Amino acid sequence: MSNYFEAVTGKFMENLSAFRVVSTDSEGGHESVVLTDGSVNAKIVYSPDVKRFFLFKGVADCADDGFEQMQSFFFEPSGDEGADLRDAASVANEFSETFAGVDAMAPNIPAASRKLSKKERESDENSAVYFANRIPAVLPECREPLLQHKAHYGMLLPNKFCDEVVNAAVVKMLDDKTRKKNAEEFFALLDKMYATGDMDVKSIITMTILNRITGEERIEYVEGLLSDGTRKAWKSARRFIGKKVKPEKESKYQQFSQKYRSQLMDNVDQ
Repeated sequence: MSNYFEAVTGKFMENLSAFRVVSTDSEGGHESVVLTDGSVNAKIVYSPDVKRFFLFKGVADCADDGFEQMQSFFFEPSGDEGADLRDAASVANEFSETFAGVDAMAPNIPAASRKLSKKERESDENSAVYFANRIPAVLPECREPLLQHKAHYGMLLPNKFCDEVVNAAVVKMLDDKTRKKNAEEFFALLDKMYATGDMDVKSIITMTILNRITGEERIEYVEGLLSDGTRKAWKSARRFIGKKVKPEKESKYQQFSQKYRSQLMDNVDQ
C-alpha cells in the first residue's frame, strides 16, 4: 500500500506546491501524513480496515484532535499497478480540489473571460456529474461500471448511469442486512446532495433513485435514514411513478449496461 499512499501524497503536493511534509506515521497498515503551508495543515490517512483514504484540515500546528474531516474516498488495490496508480492520482486530485477549492487551482484568468473546463464542470459540487462521481465512494460495486460508462460515451450521463447501474446496486445493498453502514452512508450522501444540488441532482435523487425503491419494508427503512426534507420530496415525487420522463439520450449500450445490472442483481432474490 505504501506506493499508493506515496502517490497520493506526492500528487497532492504537486497540485498544492506550497505544502511540505511535517510528519508521517505507519502502523498496522494504517498510514498518515501531515502537511502544511505554514497557515493551514492537511492530513491524509489511509485505513485498510475500511479501504478508504481520508482528508482532514486543521490550523497550523493543531493537535491530532484539532483536525476536521473534509472528504473520504474508497480505494482498494486491484492488482493492476498502473491502473491503481492512476486511481491514486485521482484520489489526490479530488483531495486537492476539495482542500483548496477549484478556483485556487485554476489558472489566474478572469472568470468573465474564460469558459469552465471539463474538469471544473465535473468538480461543481452542485452538479449531477459531481453527484454521480461520488457514488462509488459509498457503493464500491459501482466503481467499475462507472469507468466503463465513461469509456463508452466519453462522458458521464448521470441519470442514465443511476437508472441502469446504481438502482440495482441500491436494491442489493438494502437486501443485505450486513450492509447497514453502507446504506447509512449512501442515503446521507443523497441527503447532502439533495440539499445542495441543482435541479438535475434533485430530480435524479427523487425520480430516478428513490422512486425505484419498492416494497413496504424497504421504503420504511429508507425513509428512516433520510432527512425530513428529502423524505418529503420523495413522497411528492411518488405521484410521477409510471409517467415517462424525457431521457438524456437514447441508450446506445443497453446490452452493455444489462451485463453489469445482472451482476449487481445476483442473489437479490435468493
